[in-house]
Amino acid sequence: MKLRVLILPFLLASNAPSTAGMPQDIASGIDSAKATGAVSISTDPALSDGQLVLRVAAQNRTRVPAPFGPASIRITTASGDRVAIRSLTSLIAETRSAAGMESEAVPAISEAPAMLSNNSGQKDVSGYTGGMGASVAQPARKRKPRAGDVAAADARIAALKAGILADTVIAPGQLAAGQLVTEKIKFRNKRERGLVVTVTLAGEEHSFRFDAPQ
Repeated sequence: MKLRVLILPFLLASNAPSTAGMPQDIASGIDSAKATGAVSISTDPALSDGQLVLRVAAQNRTRVPAPFGPASIRITTASGDRVAIRSLTSLIAETRSAAGMESEAVPAISEAPAMLSNNSGQKDVSGYTGGMGASVAQPARKRKPRAGDVAAADARIAALKAGILADTVIAPGQLAAGQLVTEKIKFRNKRERGLVVTVTLAGEEHSFRFDAPQ
């Protein structure tokens, strides 16, 4: 999955017309303008391992600051199933793991011996100690990542930090932009491709309907 630091190839004009009810082409970008704000979205031309990379730009047209961030954006399939948005932390962890920059602990589990009953029906614990049956984490086997992999991972992490949409407050007349990566999209049937993106900005909702890239 490649993340572009350049967020959007187009600007939000102050007089941009709303596209509600008009054919929406996500490949070239979709705009929506209302009284309190304007929003533009676009996506990569193809899904990345089933994940959608969404680019969003929002302009605050009010006279007061407007909070904005990942929580302002809701993504669902056309049938109403929620599509989760991945956090920056999870994307960074995945990148580090793929480069071998983090090791995994291998737990060693020793099973407790069976406790028998004595003639009185009580459990015989004479051969049982408190440490039996406990899970003991063994030291992880660390593999040294290659320098090239580390460099590539560091560059990708830097791009993620620069490009992923973060929580912010948009000043009056100003614009905020960033990218979001979803979890793998699961449609109910193979023919379904419809997605709905709802962006809430300054108390108004901007809704976008389009077919997911292949």
